Amino acid sequence: MTSRRLTFQLTPLLDLLLIVIFAQFMDVRDTTAEQAQSTSTQLSAAQEQLAVTQGHLAKILGEKQQAETDREFLRESLQELNESTSGLEVERNSLEESLKRAREQRDTIASLVSDVFDLPDEMVDELIRMRTPENVRLTPEQVKRLRKEFRSFSEQKPGESVRHLLTFEEMRKRCDIWEIYINDTGMAVFSGSGQTHTFRAETAQEFAAEIYERYKTLPQPKSLVIMLLSYGDVKASIYEAAIDGLPVVAERMRTDQSGRSRFEYAVLGFNPTPAVVPVGR
Repeated sequence: MTSRRLTFQLTPLLDLLLIVIFAQFMDVRDTTAEQAQSTSTQLSAAQEQLAVTQGHLAKILGEKQQAETDREFLRESLQELNESTSGLEVERNSLEESLKRAREQRDTIASLVSDVFDLPDEMVDELIRMRTPENVRLTPEQVKRLRKEFRSFSEQKPGESVRHLLTFEEMRKRCDIWEIYINDTGMAVFSGSGQTHTFRAETAQEFAAEIYERYKTLPQPKSLVIMLLSYGDVKASIYEAAIDGLPVVAERMRTDQSGRSRFEYAVLGFNPTPAVVPVGR
């Protein structure tokens, strides 16, 4: 009796023990799973943090390398700037010296211009006589005016003489000046717009035709063209033909240009020694 009762009491205890053990197993398994999940989450977070940290480190290293590169670039640029500054200083000194010499030359030339026109009346009369053909007589008023012009040049201050010359030079830049000189042999020499042409014309029609034909070969003239005619010791019929032909060809060229360019002319008269005019002026 006693033995059987003990057996019946141990079986429920064994079942209870198994249940407790199973419950503890389940609890340990759940706890382990939770810990594993937590560890996995922490590991992922740690890996992300590591990646972020590595990114920051790479950025810092890149910025440091860039800073080193920028520092080297700035150092080289500063060196080049110093060298350029030194070169500019030398160039500035050279320009100042050149400017000083140019001013001295300008003042010297200006003084010479005044001196050149400071001529005695006898020499002025001789120049007027040389510039006037034998068959042309100047009136006393014209002679007086020419003398006054010589005197005004001689009385000008150096700066005014230079300004006068510069004004004339600026005028040459803004208009075309064609020079026509009839030499002692009766040949007319045309110089202008980069070309020269020699021809002979014994009538006004021949002169106008030659000048017009030359005009058609030149580039588009500026808004103003001035033709200057002078002549040497040549027969009156030759230079009179040129004088009569100037207005004819001027009007013909005005018509051809349809108002795009004006054509004017001036007769400078007798000139035994014409100045050499560079081609293209």
